[in-house]
Amino acid sequence: MDEEERKRISIRFVVVSLVFLALAGIEGILMRLRLMNTLVEFFDEKHFYSMMTAHPFVGVYGWAYMAVMGAFYFLVPYILKKDIYSKKAAYLSFWMMLTGLIAVWSTTFLTHYAPLYTLYWPIPVAYTIIGWDLYSILAFGIGVGLILGGVLVFFGNMFATIFLPARQMDGGPASPWYIIKELLTTAFNLDKIKAKITGIPQYTSKAFNYPVFVVAVFRGCVDTTLNAFVIGGVGILLAAFAIGNLAPSISLSTSMVDPLVYKNVFWWGLDLIADGNVLIFTAGTWYLLVPLLLNRTLYGENVVRTVILADLVVSLFVWNHHMLADTPQPIFLQIQGQIFTWGELLTMGLTMFAVLATIWFARPVKYNMPLKFVLVSITGYAVGGLAGIIQANYASNRFFHNTQWVIGIHGHIQLLVGLSSTLFAAIYALFPLLTGKNLSDRLGNIHLILWSVGGLVMGLSMGLAGTLGMLRRTLYPMGLGLYEPYMVVASLGAFMMATGFLVFLVNVLKTVKLKDLLKIIF
Repeated sequence: MDEEERKRISIRFVVVSLVFLALAGIEGILMRLRLMNTLVEFFDEKHFYSMMTAHPFVGVYGWAYMAVMGAFYFLVPYILKKDIYSKKAAYLSFWMMLTGLIAVWSTTFLTHYAPLYTLYWPIPVAYTIIGWDLYSILAFGIGVGLILGGVLVFFGNMFATIFLPARQMDGGPASPWYIIKELLTTAFNLDKIKAKITGIPQYTSKAFNYPVFVVAVFRGCVDTTLNAFVIGGVGILLAAFAIGNLAPSISLSTSMVDPLVYKNVFWWGLDLIADGNVLIFTAGTWYLLVPLLLNRTLYGENVVRTVILADLVVSLFVWNHHMLADTPQPIFLQIQGQIFTWGELLTMGLTMFAVLATIWFARPVKYNMPLKFVLVSITGYAVGGLAGIIQANYASNRFFHNTQWVIGIHGHIQLLVGLSSTLFAAIYALFPLLTGKNLSDRLGNIHLILWSVGGLVMGLSMGLAGTLGMLRRTLYPMGLGLYEPYMVVASLGAFMMATGFLVFLVNVLKTVKLKDLLKIIF
């Protein structure tokens, strides 16, 4: 695959990711209006909850994952000065993601299948109570499996791109097992551990052989690959039970799966999205963009490599902070969840410090659009991350767990102001490299203000309603009562973000005409 084709596939991923961001945003605004008991005739409760299922899947996998894939398909070969390992795998990952997302969205939005993002067990028996169609469960399960299958194909392609060239130079066999061995050895610094044990100095940390951005990529890929196996496995499990109920000759009992064990495995896998895609990939993007924009070495670069490793290790043990309100959960696991969550506060704090110190020592600094979005992203993670630490306390979690606080201040601010601003920073930085043209700074500043302020207003308003006890994932048919002013303000914040996104689209289409953009893609 030559550079021009890599540009085309990157643009294809990013354009589709923006479509899914728009779709998730429309769904969010419609749900917010329905929560305020407007549009009641437009969609009933089933439609509301099915839309709530589609919203996070489309937002996380459609927007965040596909934008990351588009950026990495260009940046990893660009930084390493290597080609993508497999052109076929690159296109396969695109079509698997797109097909799976369309299946998930259409199943939930059109057939009103609504397991929500939690997918708690035993979902398959609910069709007899709620009336879900078994074919919808089957289609949803296949869609989830396709999405996570596309993720695995993408990461496999990344691993091979990063690790195989060195093997080929050595003349050794380039097998999948070699890639896995090299990945685990390098990601977890196992070579350095071996040097300490054996006293043989030739075993040194291979992580220092790669740019720090690439180190963040393959360490984050460990988390998101594990997540793909877990959540993709849930999709396969749902499809299997749907087939079992559709075929009289096949008898599958939901008692085959223990709900508490399932929930632990599920949250272990799901939380790896936050740690891999949200935290480690974000850190890597900051580590790449800020030094490039400032023409300066990253502050504390060698230490930062260890910080990424610490984040990877910590990420494997934090899932229990999602289960502090589950009374059957063993107490030692609940304590462990709190302690390791505090570890994430430390690793993310060190990441922010390294980035801000790099900017500080580069003064005077010209704050261009990518750098401004990086600073907004840091703000979003600071606010959303601190909210997460507060709710990861056993006592406070009892109060906050199922309220708008969790999804407002922690969830939406971290994902929209934190992660999404990082993705926008990458898009603004990559745009000239991919198209040869620069986006307008004037429109970019309007986008920045509306997006960041709107996201903070919306998330904080939701969170404050949560402190008063407003539940998440819950309609209030009799009216919102004392929560209504907070939801009105949250709606204003949502419309600010939507306006900011429209300004961004105008900026893109004003810079690159739609027909020219389509030519680049196809």
